[in-house]
Amino acid sequence: MTIPAPEQCRDMADIRAAVSELDHEIIRLLGQRLDYVREAVRYKPDEDSIRNPDHWERFFADRRKWASEAGYDPSVIEAIYRKLYEHTVRVQLELHRAKTGG
Repeated sequence: MTIPAPEQCRDMADIRAAVSELDHEIIRLLGQRLDYVREAVRYKPDEDSIRNPDHWERFFADRRKWASEAGYDPSVIEAIYRKLYEHTVRVQLELHRAKTGG
């Protein structure tokens, strides 16, 4: 489906269809992102390298900056990415423990 520009939508049904299509794409991309998150465990030697607070603070700052540049509320984007962070760390810790038997 080609997603029309917002101003090209004729009614709420068009708006809802476009938003649903965008949400579907966002979720697909999050699944793809998770593939990279899982693969990253190969390069992380221990649990500290997974939690790595210095990396995450820079990570969140970058996302806040990108949100501002896109005209989106940075605090909303940071909240979303903090939830992703929790999930990412949980997934990576589980995979790391399975890999190391710990």
